[in-house]
Amino acid sequence: MADRFWRWYEKANAVVRIFTGPAQIGAGYEEKPDVRSPDAACPLCGKPMSEHTIIRATGQYTATRLTCP
Repeated sequence: MADRFWRWYEKANAVVRIFTGPAQIGAGYEEKPDVRSPDAACPLCGKPMSEHTIIRATGQYTATRLTCP
């Protein structure tokens, strides 16, 4: 039973890969840190980013949060 399912899965996956292509791992070049000026405007409120608080979680389950003044 498991063998039949695995063969079906491989065939279905082969068809899907035709449209989606292989997995995208990385950007294809060395990525550098995103360096921005602290005086850049916030995309949400327009005030300088130096006035904002960025809360970065240590785990993978909580998103990074931007607190506007």
